[in-house]
Amino acid sequence: MKIHCPVCRHDNLLNDDDIPRLLFSFQCESCNTLLSVKIQVNALNVVKTGRQRTQPGEKRNQIAAYIYENKDKLKLPVLPVLATKIRKIRNDGNGTINDVVELVRSDQTMATKILELANSALYGGLVEITDLKLAIMRLGLNVTETLITALENKQLYTSDKKSMLTLLEGLWEHALGVAVTAQKIAEQVGHEATEEVFTAGLLHDFGYILCLQALKQNDSFKVDFAELGTDEFFKLCEKEHAKLGAWYLSEAGLPPKLTGIVAHHEEIPTEESDNADLHIVALANLLCKKVGLGLRQDESIRLDLTESAQSLNLSEVQLASLEVHCEDLTQQLMAMLK
Repeated sequence: MKIHCPVCRHDNLLNDDDIPRLLFSFQCESCNTLLSVKIQVNALNVVKTGRQRTQPGEKRNQIAAYIYENKDKLKLPVLPVLATKIRKIRNDGNGTINDVVELVRSDQTMATKILELANSALYGGLVEITDLKLAIMRLGLNVTETLITALENKQLYTSDKKSMLTLLEGLWEHALGVAVTAQKIAEQVGHEATEEVFTAGLLHDFGYILCLQALKQNDSFKVDFAELGTDEFFKLCEKEHAKLGAWYLSEAGLPPKLTGIVAHHEEIPTEESDNADLHIVALANLLCKKVGLGLRQDESIRLDLTESAQSLNLSEVQLASLEVHCEDLTQQLMAMLK
C-alpha cells in the first residue's frame, strides 16, 4: 500500500501484513511526521495490493446481453419453493408442525431425504426413525427448513453435460460453504435471521449458473467445456455475475432483501454499510475463498481487515475458529446431501 505524506510528499510503501487495523498512525520515512491513516476498504471488501480488475471483454458483454435477452429461454431447474412455503407456515401464527409435515410429504423424494438425514450420524439419536413427523421433530423446524433449502438448491448444480460437472461441483461446494458459514457467523454475533442468511449464501453466486447455461445453450460462444479452465471461466463471468444473479432472482419474484445481498456481496456500497445480513454473507464469501471451499483459494485474504469483520465486531480468534469449523461442517453436509 502506498501512503502519500502531505508534508514532504514522500510516498511511503507498506506491506499488507504491516497494517495493524483500519485506523492507525505511523511516522513518514522521509520527514518523520506522524501521519494518521484511515483505510477505506472497497474492492472485494478487503485490503489487498496489486489486484487488477479484468477489463470488460467482448465475449463477456455478449454473454450478459444474451442472458438479459433470453431469460425465459434459459433451461434452469426450478428455483427453491418448498423451503419458502415452510418459512411462511412457521411465520404464520396459525401454522403447525402438521402443516410442515404434510408439505414435506407432498414431495416424496424430499421426505425420504429428510428421514435419511434425521437418522444420520450428525442428527441421529439412539433409535431409528421411520415416521416423517418424528424425523422433523428430531431435526427441529429451523434445521428442517435449512436442509430442505440446501437440497432444493443442489438441484441448480446439475447438468446432463458431463464436461460441466467439475465447474458445477466447485460452485456448489462454494455456495454451500458460504451458506453454512453465514449461518455460523449469524449465530456467533447473535443475529436472528440465520435461515435467511443461509438462503442468501446458497444463492449469492447464482449469476454463475446463468452464465454456464448461456455458454451451453448459445453455440455462437463456441465454448468447449472440456477445455474451459477455472481461470478462463471467471474471466468471462466474474465481473457481471452478481448483477446478473440479482436481476434474474428479482425477476423471479424473490424479495429485495435477498436480491440486494446477491447484488452487493462482492463489494458493499456505502449506502449498505449498516446491512448486517449483507456483511455476514460477504464475510462468509471471503472466508470460503480463503480456505478454498470451491474452485479457487486465496490464502492471502486478511479477514480481520475487512469492513464486514469490523462491522460485525469479530476478532481474529473468532475468525480463525470459523475457518476451521465451517470448512469441516461444509464437508460433512456435502456428504450427507449427495
